[in-house]
Amino acid sequence: MKRHVLSLLGPLLIVGIRPFGLTLSQSVLLGALVMTIIWWTTNWVDKTYASLFLIGVFLLFGSVSYRTVFTFPLSSNFVLIVFSFIFSQGIANSRLTDKLIQPVLARHVTTLWRLMVMIFALQFAMIFIIPQPFSRIILIALLFKEFFEKSEMAERAKETLLFWVYGSTVFVNMTMVRGDIILNNALMGIANYSIDAGTWSTYMAVPSLLLYLLSATGFVVVFRKTLLRIDITSGGMDVDERHVLDKQDKIRLAIILGTVGMWSFEWLHGLSGTKVVMGGTALMFAVKLLRFKDLKSVNVSLMIFLTAAFSIGGVLKESGTSDALLAQFLPLFPGTFNYQFIGIVLFTSTVLHMVLGSIITTFSVVLPVMMVVGHGLVPSEILLFMIYVMISGHFVLPFHNVILVIGNGNRHFSADLMLKYAPFLTGAVLFSILFVYLNWWRMIGAL
Repeated sequence: MKRHVLSLLGPLLIVGIRPFGLTLSQSVLLGALVMTIIWWTTNWVDKTYASLFLIGVFLLFGSVSYRTVFTFPLSSNFVLIVFSFIFSQGIANSRLTDKLIQPVLARHVTTLWRLMVMIFALQFAMIFIIPQPFSRIILIALLFKEFFEKSEMAERAKETLLFWVYGSTVFVNMTMVRGDIILNNALMGIANYSIDAGTWSTYMAVPSLLLYLLSATGFVVVFRKTLLRIDITSGGMDVDERHVLDKQDKIRLAIILGTVGMWSFEWLHGLSGTKVVMGGTALMFAVKLLRFKDLKSVNVSLMIFLTAAFSIGGVLKESGTSDALLAQFLPLFPGTFNYQFIGIVLFTSTVLHMVLGSIITTFSVVLPVMMVVGHGLVPSEILLFMIYVMISGHFVLPFHNVILVIGNGNRHFSADLMLKYAPFLTGAVLFSILFVYLNWWRMIGAL
């Protein structure tokens, strides 16, 4: 009970003193936002209830249209994400990845370097096969866990490599919009700025792959005592008949590959990715690969949380609250886009992320303010991606990234591995933004 009372103190103080010249309703909005962020960060109140509370306050006191509050549910992204959950469950039900990929691992992965290449190859290829990022990483991790279990590696080596499977996925997902349809679309939704798939890849693919390479090199160096002594050649598995697909498997594989192919060539046939994944899901139901019980694979709590997070920027802007807050922050920023400006943005983003934990929560706090502050000083795409790389590419503890929460929660690796890797990762992300991403954007004429 004490912690709930403590979470009320800040909001009540905001409503009581109405700082920065805020009106009563604006103070209520800001106070409710502060309290919700405290609840999201500390888990003192269930995230779903906290999100519903914020949505309710926005509707009652925001003086904004319901479309502003329900930006996310009214968007095509909502439908895409919902069906991606279901479609990904269908792929998991098929067990095709286990039948097709485990034999390849057993035959070809015999050294650490081959293993590192195979991890990257699967992470990248699976983006096109399994759209839902959480289902994708769970499946990839289980594939490698099974492979590691059949080897004679030390337990610490298995745990360290599984940490890399989870952690490095973050960098691969940065390369394209569909890399993480939840996080990447949340970025654009919260910033209220749309970036097409081609532009995203042009800006992000090459530098993010370089960040991956830098991070992989650092990973091997940091954990060299564990990794350079592993022996994969004694591993393997019995692959007899595992690669043989029956008629039902072939039909299911055709549906999956057909859906993936249609989605990949959206630019050619004109059908949106949302319609394609809906059609693929319908076919999965038709061949009984999916059943109605699989509808529970949709993470309703996450969808409610995203609805609340997406609405923050629009509500604060439309109610005039953000303008009042911006007046306090503007004097801190120089009038030009220089390294002082970049330093303030990166420092603010990092500190808030370390405190708030959730990437999307941090986006919802940082992006609405920074997008306005940087307007006219720097191209919106540059500012957006700079914040995105700093927040989503940097982690210290599991709660700083949902993908790492999944791995740690499944007991695939311990938090001490993250702490050991964090100092290098912090330097790698900062170095990459300052000397890789910014120079790449200058090279392509975007900056």
